Amino acid sequence: MKQNLKFIGKVTAIHVITYILCGMFFSTIFNYEGLFELGNAKYFMRPAYGIGAVIGPLVQIVRGALFGCVLLLVKDSFIGKKYGALKLWAVLAIVGIINTPGPAPCSIEGIIYTQLPLEFHLKGAPEILIQTLLFSYFVTRTQKATKKSFVSDKYKTACLAMMITGIGFSLSGIVLALILKVDIMAGMEDKMAFGVMGIAMIIAFVATQWYVQNQNTFNKVIHLIICYSVLAILPTVYNYIVDSPFKSSLALVIGVIPTMIIGIVVYKRNKEVIS
Repeated sequence: MKQNLKFIGKVTAIHVITYILCGMFFSTIFNYEGLFELGNAKYFMRPAYGIGAVIGPLVQIVRGALFGCVLLLVKDSFIGKKYGALKLWAVLAIVGIINTPGPAPCSIEGIIYTQLPLEFHLKGAPEILIQTLLFSYFVTRTQKATKKSFVSDKYKTACLAMMITGIGFSLSGIVLALILKVDIMAGMEDKMAFGVMGIAMIIAFVATQWYVQNQNTFNKVIHLIICYSVLAILPTVYNYIVDSPFKSSLALVIGVIPTMIIGIVVYKRNKEVIS
């Protein structure tokens, strides 16, 4: 049971991280804001910077767990097998993207039976194809390969901190909106807010990686200060600068919670690695 839960947790983390990174990258390259307004797509998709963008990282935890539960049933067919990643990706790409049972975007049925512009399908496909490829690659890596891997060993803790930062940003914004009784959609017009979240995630990654390589009590305090700064001080200062409806000193209090979560996860994980 413990190994199964560990596998599901691993799959969930991989999905969330690859989803967020690919989403940020491809939404910038293909201008999703304009793409989602293209032709009939505006009646099919919610705004690129709408409520979906806020709760997206949270929903991915559920989706990742579902992926983990399903893959748990067939993991022996892919993990540790020759070309296992490509086999898993082929299944995800064909069944989940190209040849879906219904007329989903980027699928054969979607292109034939929906009125969505062809450009919408073509520009939306790269993100989900690359994301599922990366997902398949990291999921199918064996424990033996992970131990030899420079990326998996050295950056896993930092990636967890980055993921928690992204989720913490989303949750903090929702909680703040509820407390201030502000429409969550009120701040969605500010595209730079998503850039601030991206910067915070990168800083959390770098700071955590620095701490992992330089562990001592003093650096632990510095690490927590940096994490608190990007999760609480940075968004608070930004909201006041742009006169956002979310500007409030309450963000300084709410930001303590995700900072504590990062601290607990990072330090507990480091103890397990050391022991």
